[in-house]
Amino acid sequence: MKTAVLTAAFFILANVFAAVAGEGEVLRPPEPNLPWEHAETGLRLPDELADMVAEQVFHYEEAALGYSVRYSDREARLRGDVYVYPCPKKAVTAAEIKEALRDTAGGAVWEVEEMQRRGHYLKVKMGEAEYQPFALIPEAAGVSGLLSLPMHYTIVEKDDAGINETAVGSFLGVMVLKGHFVKVRLTYPVDGREKELVAVEQRVTDFVNAVRRCVLDPGLREQTAVQIEGYRRDPLSKEGQDFAGGIFAYAELTPLMALTIDDTISTLGGDLEKEQPKASLELVRAFIVGAVAESLKKPGTQAADLPQAGAEEVLRVFAAMQKAKPGLVSGRLGELESAVKGKRAGAWLREQEGKREK
Repeated sequence: MKTAVLTAAFFILANVFAAVAGEGEVLRPPEPNLPWEHAETGLRLPDELADMVAEQVFHYEEAALGYSVRYSDREARLRGDVYVYPCPKKAVTAAEIKEALRDTAGGAVWEVEEMQRRGHYLKVKMGEAEYQPFALIPEAAGVSGLLSLPMHYTIVEKDDAGINETAVGSFLGVMVLKGHFVKVRLTYPVDGREKELVAVEQRVTDFVNAVRRCVLDPGLREQTAVQIEGYRRDPLSKEGQDFAGGIFAYAELTPLMALTIDDTISTLGGDLEKEQPKASLELVRAFIVGAVAESLKKPGTQAADLPQAGAEEVLRVFAAMQKAKPGLVSGRLGELESAVKGKRAGAWLREQEGKREK
């Protein structure tokens, strides 16, 4: 079959499931550093997960259906949907969560079987369900689990030109967070190209792991906020450096912030190294802490300006250096201060990077 036909058949699945699920309102997708947040759970989903781009947020009219966020890589014909909706019954203990996940997975299986009865699917094959419990963060938040179920089936598309059939792989993953299900459904064509299929299945795994990090993120944000507070009490101390290490770990793992660290920040401390050893490292550390602190704030109507927040933190740490060593000066940090006051720190940093590249 031609790729165009495969793509059309693949994406018809979205319309079929929409018809089953119900009506609602299409909302704008998340943007870089402006994630979508689910109010009841604190779950945040970014504009991109595992190299798949968010296309839309959907708010179902029926409260029991909650929300969904759609991601896709149309070139790879890979689509992932993340659903967030209330658990119909209490699910707090490990046993309750395991039972709830099995029940909702059973409902998803019923949906697939119903599609088969309607003639939309053929050759449905269910893989073996797997359950992996995991602890939420912090420990006081309790536990959750990931129930996963792989499937294969053939999508049937009927139009004026006839009938097209597309074999697809599908993955269902379900977790629980604060009395809500977080369900992941991924779908991808199976064309018989084994090397490509292995790569796609790895991307499915990467996407599910990224969503799992998002499920852990509300607790991690609370933990990181405490570390930021500790760092700011004395950023130049050993204790401050230890706090910064935890903040760095969060920044490296979270899919919720997009931040580029170029060499400009480290070079700003270059002329301070004689009087302030490791000044460059201290300023880079401050920049990341400031950016992370900004990313933790509740999303507003505009994307968080992480370079601006990072630069503000750099100036606070430089002030701490000056307090420890009166007379410590830096002309370039003076330039950064002017840029920060003008709310254009990001633009100034890009300009400095451009000068170095010439």
